[in-house]
Amino acid sequence: MRKLFSGGIYTGKRSLLLLLFIVFLGTTSFGQQILFVNDNDNITYNTDTIASDLSHTAYSGFHHWSIPDSGGATPSALFMNTFDLVIWYCSTDGVGLKIWDPSSTSGNSELEAYLAGGGPLWIIAQDMLYQKYSTGAVFATGDFAKDYMGLTSYDVQSYTDDASTGCPQMERSTTASTLFPATLKWRFATLWYADGCTPLATTKDIYKMGPTTYALSGRKSMFHNKSGGVNVMSTLFDPALIDTFVNRVEFMEKSITYLLGTSSAPTTALSKSAVQLFPNPANHNFSMAIDVATNQNVVLQLTDLTGRSMLQDEVALKAGKNVFTKSLVGLAPGVYIVTVKDDEGQYRYTGTLLKN
Repeated sequence: MRKLFSGGIYTGKRSLLLLLFIVFLGTTSFGQQILFVNDNDNITYNTDTIASDLSHTAYSGFHHWSIPDSGGATPSALFMNTFDLVIWYCSTDGVGLKIWDPSSTSGNSELEAYLAGGGPLWIIAQDMLYQKYSTGAVFATGDFAKDYMGLTSYDVQSYTDDASTGCPQMERSTTASTLFPATLKWRFATLWYADGCTPLATTKDIYKMGPTTYALSGRKSMFHNKSGGVNVMSTLFDPALIDTFVNRVEFMEKSITYLLGTSSAPTTALSKSAVQLFPNPANHNFSMAIDVATNQNVVLQLTDLTGRSMLQDEVALKAGKNVFTKSLVGLAPGVYIVTVKDDEGQYRYTGTLLKN
């Protein structure tokens, strides 16, 4: 198992952030609902770093699903479909990742079902391909890397294929959106184990290795596949290792803005202050307070973590503050997802309720 990246090995106790396998942090500043899936049980410092960086972007509210802390459980396609964007974070170690089907080079079946429905996904996965392939591999139809990431081959790794040098920086490709920062540098002199791939002709490359004096200069490491109903952005280096907090936050925010701008994300979410869910944790009942500007009808739904609907009810809201109470009698203790949709089926609110 490879655990090294340039600069050392991080170990220690997992933070409280990771001990909760779903953490509700409110709605995003721009109204989008984002699910951050942690598929990293190795260098937990990196997960803490990237989650903290994400919390300082304009998309500061998000939902956190930690696969290691949920006993290896991954979110269902039905659950992921309640979000405008899924970020699947694998950090820097290609061992035991749940993004893959364990017995093949296909992807996690629930993730593939989500993607087949057009859901946007951002994969952050330095060394992810290492779990299934060696460099020089050519992808075939049926491979997750080809069908969804839009790649034809896995060509090189920094440090492995550059005489143990490591990649000094990433440079924005000439055809990429200028939303992205022009250059990315690292907290260390060079980055080890970043992957370089060749994309399909329909897949846009966003970042490549540099500078021109570097042995693997021009090898492509970040992509966007938006063809055949798929919308997947893949970053094959770990942004947790970008040199400064400011630069990490900028990269995260600009990347999300780019990807949401190329999908049909709704922007009608209720503000965090407009909704209260209480008590939480709850026992026999829970209440919601919702403040709206106009009379409107909404649908309240309670689902478990597999996506099964446990409660669904139409609620007529009047302009101003509305308070209503629902029963939890008969439901098993655990975590439930509370959603509010408008009469067009758009998600206005998504929250997490714990039943004792």
